[in-house]
Amino acid sequence: MNEITLDGIRNMARDAKGEIDKIYLHWTAGYYNQTFDDYHINITGDGFIYASVDDLTTKLTHTWHRNSRAIGIAICCCVGAQAHSGYDTDFGDEPPTEEQIETLAKVVKTLCEGLELDINKDVVMTHCEAAWLDGYGPCSGDPETRWDLWYLPDSDGEMKSGGDVIRGKALWYLENQ
Repeated sequence: MNEITLDGIRNMARDAKGEIDKIYLHWTAGYYNQTFDDYHINITGDGFIYASVDDLTTKLTHTWHRNSRAIGIAICCCVGAQAHSGYDTDFGDEPPTEEQIETLAKVVKTLCEGLELDINKDVVMTHCEAAWLDGYGPCSGDPETRWDLWYLPDSDGEMKSGGDVIRGKALWYLENQ
């Protein structure tokens, strides 16, 4: 696992252009500094970025049935999290930090620029959004339910769809940086 900058991610994305169609967003359900090789990119609690591969086209096992032509990004957090009904999520002892959320949005923006992909729900999706489509999301009754980033606090502090929060921030960075 190597620390990487946004410029390094931009270069990796350019090298993978035409071979990646999707970006899936996760949390690890672990600790702030606990990274996992299942994801191409891990973001620690302090917002530092780590790549587990040198080539973003490397197929990893981050999202059930969705790993081909896809990148998995995880924020390292949420050990002990409980879903409840989403908007009242208990993020556990190590909830997503503001640094992680902002860095995740910047990474999405950087990847989409380098890969020449649009920032929308068809391209950039949380694991929760993918799980809903594939029948193992919240309220499915599946014992392997995935609800990563179901809800996140937005800039105003209100709980909103995690995918909408991240995509919205990524679009803001795209237009303002």
